This record gives sequence, C-alpha cells and structure tokens, in this order.
Amino acid sequence: LQAGEYHFDRPLAAVDVVERIARGAVYRRRITFPEGLTIQEMAQVFEFRGFGAAADFAEAAANPSLIQALDPQAVDLEGYLFPETYALPRATPASRLVAMMLERFLATYVDEWRLAAEEQGLTMRQVVTLASLVEEETGAPEERPIVAAVYRNRLSIGMRLQADPTVVHALRQAGSYTGNIRRDDLALDSPYNTYLHAGLPPGPIAAPGAASLEAALMPAQVDYLYFVSRNDGTHAFARTLAEHNRNVREFQVLYFRR
Repeated sequence: LQAGEYHFDRPLAAVDVVERIARGAVYRRRITFPEGLTIQEMAQVFEFRGFGAAADFAEAAANPSLIQALDPQAVDLEGYLFPETYALPRATPASRLVAMMLERFLATYVDEWRLAAEEQGLTMRQVVTLASLVEEETGAPEERPIVAAVYRNRLSIGMRLQADPTVVHALRQAGSYTGNIRRDDLALDSPYNTYLHAGLPPGPIAAPGAASLEAALMPAQVDYLYFVSRNDGTHAFARTLAEHNRNVREFQVLYFRR
C-alpha cells in the first residue's frame, strides 16, 4: 500500500479501497499562481494553500543553477516560474513544485520564440524581463503587444523606460513599499529604477504569462512612446509628449478632480 492522501466520493467495497491505495492514486490538490506574481508572493500562495512553509518555497526558488544554462546571469528563478494551475499531492515538497513550474516555462518558451529572440539579438533574460514589465503594466490582452512596442520603441532610441512597476520592485527589495509610489520614490537609488537608469532592469520583476512573453517578442507595429492609465484597466497611448500630457491631464488630473 502506498502512503498518501486519498479521496473517496462514494462508498466502496474494501477490496476497491485497497486496490486504489495499492495503485497510489493519491488525491491531487490544485494550486493556482496568477500571472504577475513575484517569488515571495508565490511563496505566500504555497503556504496559504496548505502545501508547506513559504520559506521553503522561497528557498527552492532561490536556486539559480536550474536555469543558468540558459541564463548565466540569473541569481534566482524570478520570472521563470510559470504562472499556471498545478495539481499536486499534499506532501509535494516545494523543490518539486518549483522544478515543475520551471519545466512548464521551458515547455512554453517554444523553439519559435527562441529563434525569434536570437534573430532580434535578445537573450532569454532580456525577453523575460521585458515580458515581466508588460505583465505588470496591463491586464488587458489587446494592450500587451502595444505596451511591449512602447518599451521596445524607447529602448531603440535610448529613452529611459520610466516604468512604475520597476520602482515598486525596487521599493519592495528595500522593504519600503507602502502600496503607493511617491514622487521621492522615483529618485530611489536602485538598478531596478528605470526612471534613473536607461535600458532594461537587471532582471525580471515578476512571472510573465505566455501572452506577455509573446508580446515582448512580437510587439505591435506602432510608434507610440507614452501611455497613461485610463483608470478602467486600459491605457491611452501617445506618440508625442504633448499628446501624452493631454492624456495625463484628462485621465489623471481632471479625472481625480471630478
């Protein structure tokens, strides 16, 4: 007989119970990681769902050796743990779940994407980092390729990304994030602060889903350089600073005054 948690939804004969336990058909519990979570947030989900201590998940996800063949710069598995629903026996160790999540990422990052990244002169780390920004900026599927295009356009002309999610990430690393970004926070001395530093941040800031990964590699063919929230989950995009300032006035200044 094989040890484990078994689920019986109706009365069974003793011989059928023994047969199921002998097969090891253990009950699998489901755990869902939404897109855009950090390792620390995933660790909290792991603990909340009753699979084990958050510290165990965080420790397993801190092992960069699992991805270093493809990303030699990795210091942990941030960005590489694929957001998905997994079905696991209750006793599954954190290290096994982390390995499964990485395997799912590698299966999702298909050869077509690897070839596209190579043709565009991008490393996997750069693609995943850009995709993590897209994931954090918008939840609207139709906007992901446009947001990716804005960042790609800025990178191509040497313009700073000025992405708020990177500032949030920097504040979290410093242990000073309160749920809001203040003007002073934009001057935080961190390599992740894209208001201060040009180019992509040093690495992914969260776990992107397949749609954001694809958008990073296949951005929309638009010449936008700016976008601002409409406060309804979507954004207003602009080609010029003057147009962007008008959008900011309409969707931020006047919106909140009203």
